This record gives sequence, structure tokens and C-alpha cells, in this order.
Amino acid sequence: MAPLQKRALYSFVIGLVLTIALVAVLVTRGSVTAYESDLSLRLIMYAVLIGVPLVYLVLVYLTFRKPTQIDERDRIIIERSSRAQWLAVIFTLVAWTIALTEIYSDQGQVPIAFLNLILWSTLIISALAQSLGILVGYWEMNRNG
Repeated sequence: MAPLQKRALYSFVIGLVLTIALVAVLVTRGSVTAYESDLSLRLIMYAVLIGVPLVYLVLVYLTFRKPTQIDERDRIIIERSSRAQWLAVIFTLVAWTIALTEIYSDQGQVPIAFLNLILWSTLIISALAQSLGILVGYWEMNRNG
């Protein structure tokens, strides 16, 4: 397994676990808006939300600090995964916009708690999408020979 592929796998698994933990915290506490009034919930969420991008950045840094570990095939895979990452971010923002507009259209405003969630979920999706894009890129290259 190539170093970039290995780090993408670690990053994806860790990011997925942290994302599931975040969703579990939100579900067990009742709702997204409950975190506005609960300091401990906000601190837990911030820890999880900071953890995903931080783990991703550490793993990416470990891969790119030694340029000799990256060959031409890796560069092609990274370029393709960046496209998947960009599309995932756009689709995330579109999904948030549509969902929040439909849910809160009668009230005329969206609760402020969603601003942080939109930002952080976009960062999480971005990191997960790039890692998944790298894994898929290696799988396609190995399948096609």
C-alpha cells in the first residue's frame, strides 16, 4: 500500500469515527439547537469538530513533508480527488440550503446554531471526500492496471 493511500485510509476511518461521534452527540442531546444553551455540549462538539480537520491535516502533512514519497501516479490521484472534494463541498452547501429553507421557511429565519454546523460539516465533508477520492483513485488505478 502506497504511503498516500495508507494515510488516506487512516484519515478516512478516523474522520468517519469522529463524524459518527458528532452525530451521536447531537442525537442524544435532542437537537442541533439544544447546543446553543448547553455549554458542555458545545465543548464536546467543538472538540469533535476540531478533531476531524486536525487529524486530516496531520496525516496530509506527514505525506507531503517527504516529496520523494509522491510519484506521478500519486499526483494524478490527488488532482482527481480534489475534484471530488470540491463537488462534495458544493453538494453539502446545496443540501444545507435546501433543507434549512424548507424546514424554517414558515419562521422566516434559521436558528443561529446552524451557522457553526454548516461551517464545520463542510470542512468535515471536504476532508472525508478527499480521503475517499484518494482511496477510489488507487482502487481504479489498480483495477485498470
